[in-house]
Amino acid sequence: MIRLLAIRHAPVAVEGIIYGQTDVPTMLDGADAAARIEPVVSEFAPAIIWSSDAARCREPATLLAERLGVPHLIDERVREMFYGDWEGRAWDAVSRTEVDEWMAAWQTRSPPGGETVAGFTERVAAWWGDLDAGPHFLMAHAGVVHCLDVVADGLAWGRAIERRLDFLAARRFTRT
Repeated sequence: MIRLLAIRHAPVAVEGIIYGQTDVPTMLDGADAAARIEPVVSEFAPAIIWSSDAARCREPATLLAERLGVPHLIDERVREMFYGDWEGRAWDAVSRTEVDEWMAAWQTRSPPGGETVAGFTERVAAWWGDLDAGPHFLMAHAGVVHCLDVVADGLAWGRAIERRLDFLAARRFTRT
C-alpha cells in the first residue's frame, strides 16, 4: 500500500502575483515552516520525503528529512503548474482578454507559453504512479495537491479546485 501525506507550503510573501514555478519568498523561513508541521509529519513516519526544487517546498522538506533521518528526494514532476509568459507578473498586468480566453477553456488551453492542466495532471500522475509501497511525505504546492485529488481520489478538476487547501494544511492519499 502507498500512503501519502501532502502538506502545502508556507504562505507566500507576495500578493496578486502569478507565481506558479517562480521562486517566491514565504512569510516563514524553512525552519519555522518545518517546525510547525514536524509533529504531523513525524507521527506519519514517512520513509521518504519529497518536494519540488522551489525553495518554499525544498527548504522545509530538507530540514524535516534531516530531523527524521529519512531521504529527501527532489522531483521536477511535483513542481507547481507553469504559467509561461505570465510567471512572475501581477494578475492585473495581464490583459483581461488573455485571462478571459484562458479561463473560458482552462482545462484544455494553456496560458501563453505555459502548461495545460492536462499536461500538469499527467506529470503529477506519473510521479504518483511511480511511488513504491510505503509511507511518503510531500511538501507540496496547492496545484499539485489538487492534481492528486484528481488522479488519486478520482475527483473532477472542477470539484478538486473547490476543495480549499490552506497554507501548511495536510491532505492524505492512499493506493493499494
